[in-house]
Amino acid sequence: MVQWAVFPWSERLYADGDEALLTHAVAAVENAYSNAAGGHSRFPGLTLFATTGGNQNYVFEWKKQLFCATDVGRLYRMTESGAVQDVTGTPISGGKRAIFSPTDDQLLIAAGGPIIALSGDKTAILSPDAPASSHVAYIDGYVIAVENDSQRFQYADPGEPTVWNPINVFSADGKADDLSALAVTPYRELLLAGEDSVEQFERLANGNQPFSRRWSTGEGVAYPYTFLADKTGTYGVNKRYEFVRFFGQISQDQSGDIGIVLEKIDDWAEAWTAEMSVKGQKFIVLQAPHATNAYGTPGVTMLLDYRNRKWSFLYGWDAAAQLPGRWPGWSTARCWGKVFVGVPGGVAAVDDKAFQAVGQMTRFLIRSAHVGKFGPSRIDDVKIQIKRGIGVYGGAEPVIGLRVNRDNLGFDQWTYEPLGLPGERNMTIHFGGQGAADTWQFEIAVSDNVAVEFVDMEIYVERLRW
Repeated sequence: MVQWAVFPWSERLYADGDEALLTHAVAAVENAYSNAAGGHSRFPGLTLFATTGGNQNYVFEWKKQLFCATDVGRLYRMTESGAVQDVTGTPISGGKRAIFSPTDDQLLIAAGGPIIALSGDKTAILSPDAPASSHVAYIDGYVIAVENDSQRFQYADPGEPTVWNPINVFSADGKADDLSALAVTPYRELLLAGEDSVEQFERLANGNQPFSRRWSTGEGVAYPYTFLADKTGTYGVNKRYEFVRFFGQISQDQSGDIGIVLEKIDDWAEAWTAEMSVKGQKFIVLQAPHATNAYGTPGVTMLLDYRNRKWSFLYGWDAAAQLPGRWPGWSTARCWGKVFVGVPGGVAAVDDKAFQAVGQMTRFLIRSAHVGKFGPSRIDDVKIQIKRGIGVYGGAEPVIGLRVNRDNLGFDQWTYEPLGLPGERNMTIHFGGQGAADTWQFEIAVSDNVAVEFVDMEIYVERLRW
């Protein structure tokens, strides 16, 4: 009996084992995410917003203005029109990732060297008595900084961010690990993290002892810039290469579906996380910028839809290797109702009308499991339901590619069909017969600079024997 059957694409990505094990979970989701309708949407691209110089750019919103710190020590203020003003007086130093913390009237920045403050037109050292620090925070009138390579954190006198008394110091000694990260949650909790523990300190009314440790966890954050305090929870990568969510003294692994990917990361230097909301979807970006990815190029970038616990991957394009490469972001911030990303050379805006990474090609790609539920079978047609009519008049018609891997013997050549110019209303594309096999794996890709809204796929299949 020949019949139309739904081919499984709605399952979550599973990358914690060899692909040969997969019978229903999706094997790859690149530059895409699973939407609420059970299909896949292409992740928006990046359009250059402003040029700042520097290879690594760290963006932050303060007082409805966008700021960008570069890896060469400059700080820039930007207007909504994209005008850039260099506000560097004293350069940012220390050689680490720039961490921002706003106070009532200053923007503080720590990058491993002296804490830098912006309160007027130019940056200056906050105080010669403040410690050199990689992390700075502000809570209830207190500026707090981690002492580099120690278990201690210091704080300025309340309301006096330039006054650092030598006795204003606490030790986070729940375990014998140096502090490497500091965060204030949206719920006004002070969290200090080391490799083996995360400790919460609460504010006390007693001015002689303004902080007291409330609890300590049994595990910590191995890579300090993966420590993220978001309103949904506190996250970080631990020593077991798990991306975990901390709540109270408990932690829960969020990375079971991509566990092997994290274990195989060969370089965690400068790994970072950030929250990013795009098209109504809530994501956490986790990037190991120097790690080797599945294509053998630098940069592993993972995207967690934390409401649905679904992962996907982001890629840019490596022009030299002519393969997917590192997604170019180094940081994210929201300002003026838009999402901005620090990229090499400047700042880009997330653009849901463009699907390139600052002029470089990106590729939408999804790959299925090895589906054997149809038994020994023949596929006489493949029908995809997808948004069409997305090309532009006067340009080349965009195309979508499909290829098949029968019985895990290797993929055939790509077959391409048009996605249509404006006015195309038909949402279906037929790819024709695909031969016979016991198991079926399909790959679908779009490289053109167009939106992709993939709904589902059906196959016209006949079982050959029982």
